[in-house]
Amino acid sequence: MISQQQILSRFMLAPTTDYDKSHNERVRQHVSATDTFKPAAVLIPLVPRNNTFNIVFTRRANHLKHHPGQIAFPGGRHESFDQDLAATALRETEEETGILCSRNHILGQLPALPTISGYMVTPFLSTIAADYQPKLDPSEVDELFEVPIQYLLNPVNMHSQQFQINGHLHNIYSIPFSNYSIWGATAQMIKLLSKQLWY
Repeated sequence: MISQQQILSRFMLAPTTDYDKSHNERVRQHVSATDTFKPAAVLIPLVPRNNTFNIVFTRRANHLKHHPGQIAFPGGRHESFDQDLAATALRETEEETGILCSRNHILGQLPALPTISGYMVTPFLSTIAADYQPKLDPSEVDELFEVPIQYLLNPVNMHSQQFQINGHLHNIYSIPFSNYSIWGATAQMIKLLSKQLWY
């Protein structure tokens, strides 16, 4: 089992890696080169459990325009009143889930990830209180759940499938857990985090 201290120190010391190249190619097929990506941020919340961590996920509300029903990290688009993208991640997390997190709990960030919905999403890794009290916003989130980080980081649980889109092969990653399927941009972020922590 990888301990809390090992996870934190590995993340701090790990060399920066990058996302799967086929993801960026797939995004370029959906988003025009002249389009400007809208800045957004998500929080990857680490909950201390049994000397390691669980990661908190949300299931997006089914009526949302973008990615309804998908498993995601709490977060959203940057607003003009946000001090920076870290502030966006913290604000959106509180609004969507009721989870309070302060800036000094943020451990760092992963590289920004472009999405086919036209956002450039920066993930921030942060610890949260073990006794957090969720209060979900039903207009944004249908459900909240935790997954042990040990399970998420294990490459055995990361499934990959190749799809041909417009004559190009693309890798789509997914992580099955219980009755959930974590895929898309969220799975890309986990894959990158796994590469950093298991270097």
